[in-house]
Amino acid sequence: MLDLFPENDLGDYNVFISYPKDCQDYNVFIKRLSDATEAFKWTDTTDCDNYAEAIADCDVLIVLSGLWDDDREKIEEHIRYAQSFSKPIILIRPYGVEEVPDELEEVATKIIGWNTACIVEAILQSLDVEYDECIL
Repeated sequence: MLDLFPENDLGDYNVFISYPKDCQDYNVFIKRLSDATEAFKWTDTTDCDNYAEAIADCDVLIVLSGLWDDDREKIEEHIRYAQSFSKPIILIRPYGVEEVPDELEEVATKIIGWNTACIVEAILQSLDVEYDECIL
């Protein structure tokens, strides 16, 4: 487990990941973020049935951009809800890909790769959380 922020309690954050739980990329993402650090506590609030309420209650929306073509309509709807609630939108690029769809780039608060430390840092930065920056 990475211990990026060993002396800080960073709180507990609600994260909504814009994609169904039975997707392999979703499961990989959950595992990586769960193993990120003991100091970064988070709860997966992804609810595919009642996502309007789940997004309203989340702190940040994560969009796995590699899944854009698989279910664009659902992801667009999640983004619209996140925007209506003024939630930060963090866009995760697929492995080895620099380009992301223009529609996603335009709405993203942050665009990052799959590096777990960068994901945690992007969440904290998008929420204006004070923390000691990690040295990667």
